[in-house]
Amino acid sequence: MHRGTVIFLNGTSSAGKTSISKELIRILEDEFIPLSVDQAISGVNDMLMNMFGEHITKEEIKTIEDEEMIEAPVISLFHHYISAFTKKGKNIIVDHVLVDPKWLEECNHLLINTQTFFIGVHCPLDELERRERERGNRPIGLARAQYGIVHQQCQYDLEVNTYTNSITECAIMIKEFIKFNQPRR
Repeated sequence: MHRGTVIFLNGTSSAGKTSISKELIRILEDEFIPLSVDQAISGVNDMLMNMFGEHITKEEIKTIEDEEMIEAPVISLFHHYISAFTKKGKNIIVDHVLVDPKWLEECNHLLINTQTFFIGVHCPLDELERRERERGNRPIGLARAQYGIVHQQCQYDLEVNTYTNSITECAIMIKEFIKFNQPRR
């Protein structure tokens, strides 16, 4: 059975993962499906709002996430979703923020025997904070909170920097790397 290729982008919020993902979809010859951890979590939030309507506030949803009543199962489901797609031969670009070592461990376990390229997406903290303020759709301080832990346990096949290289340059580096290399795992 042919398994799909996974381009697994890991980095802090505002590092440029989503932009790289969009650019990769534009320039890669093969079809890739983008999967984002932000969309997975957002989808659960939307579902809760639809289920409970006026009876639950965004602040209450945030409290539930903070208590890990939703986030941990959603993240695990997201990881299984990635695995299921690859088993069906689909090519995936994953946009993730691996802040918990258990998440990396689960991904490594689920993606064993797949062609998964782990790509570290880097950017200096002051630039991340500038982007965060400019975007206005993320809590201020999120990138700082993730900065010291997101790359801690990861061994990457390739690392890119969205501060020293444009999004297009990063996407081209990734495209060329996966074309001529095999993943470490």
